[in-house]
Amino acid sequence: MIRVRFILLIALMVGIISSQSSGNLSVSGVAVYKSGVVIEKANVILMDTTEKVIARSITSKKFMKRYGGGQFAFNNVMPGKYKLRIITGEDIDINHSFTLSDKSIELGTLYPFKEFPDYALSDYADSTLVLMRRIATNPVSGDTINIRHIIVDLDGIAQTVIVDSIINNNVFYTDVDHIKQDTMALDTIYYIYNDYGIFIHQSRSLKDRMKELQRRDGYLIFNNGDTLEFDNIFFEPAMNNPEVATFHLADTTGRPVYHSIFNIYKVRTGPSYVENSVKKGFWNGVYTIGAIVGFQIITKKSFSPVLQLIPDMKPPIQGNYGTVITILPVFTLGRIAYDWYKDKRSNYLFPSNEDNPFPQNMFVFSFSEWVWKKSQPIIQPIINSKIIKWWKGRKLRKVQKQAAKRKSASD
Repeated sequence: MIRVRFILLIALMVGIISSQSSGNLSVSGVAVYKSGVVIEKANVILMDTTEKVIARSITSKKFMKRYGGGQFAFNNVMPGKYKLRIITGEDIDINHSFTLSDKSIELGTLYPFKEFPDYALSDYADSTLVLMRRIATNPVSGDTINIRHIIVDLDGIAQTVIVDSIINNNVFYTDVDHIKQDTMALDTIYYIYNDYGIFIHQSRSLKDRMKELQRRDGYLIFNNGDTLEFDNIFFEPAMNNPEVATFHLADTTGRPVYHSIFNIYKVRTGPSYVENSVKKGFWNGVYTIGAIVGFQIITKKSFSPVLQLIPDMKPPIQGNYGTVITILPVFTLGRIAYDWYKDKRSNYLFPSNEDNPFPQNMFVFSFSEWVWKKSQPIIQPIINSKIIKWWKGRKLRKVQKQAAKRKSASD
């Protein structure tokens, strides 16, 4: 009797386990707008690969209008391949495909997004670096009148628009989805390109990053997830041609390999980037020493602090140059550590879709640009003064005077 009960108990446990592994699986996740706000009370549809509806659900509301929200779950789901659709109420719904095998799955946070068009390269015979051709692309849609543009900001978030004009420090555009006019400050934009693959605006941050990457080692990460190591990289300086050339020591012919810049998600430099950190650290130290000495000159009203930095070059060598040999190495090592901590070796170029932000902001600080902006309240009144305008207009007045003489002579 005990043996029979034991066998029945084992059979019952096996049945429970097999039923859990075959049918009692669950699928869950969170629906979020591209702005980061959770989507409450949205219809969630679970379908098979033929888009036959398997089950329906609704995302949860926030607790006390503050906590949670946007969550959904499906229970008793059989293993297989599925499609998930969440009705967002916007122009784009959330569509996600997944495979359920032998255990429950947590899909995480799901966002609505548009896929970017894929820019494919054709064969390229010329091996020169500077005379690289422009890639051949077609417009995104069948619209043959308007050329669409993609604006990517410094955080990597992009939007498809029709640029109306770029005036002063702003871009005026029309949103192609909502047919609504809007404006955006150039300071917040990483770059703008059209659907023919041509750049119409590049920020200083993008140019500085490409300048730092030039002729360094590292590896590429493409938008499709592929990676490629390189020993040297070259960006066409004027960016009239959005192709990137990489060189590989393993190739004894020394020929470059060309890639469409639109397919590159990330460029991470190798150990050679330390050279850039050392250079920046050195100049940061020089600027700091200059600021300290300048402050001493102003307070003492004398140039003696500058002379004290210069050794007399007579044994025994004397001079107050300990500041220099202390600050420069400290700032250099500090800059190397800072660049490593901030992951300055990673440079993100093109997001894989419109709502896929970069892990870090792509702004590059420029001391000269900062000084120029801060000095505008002083410089602009001088530039707009009558004396400067008179000086700038001297050539025009000369031409007008000569034209008046010719006219009077012909009368």
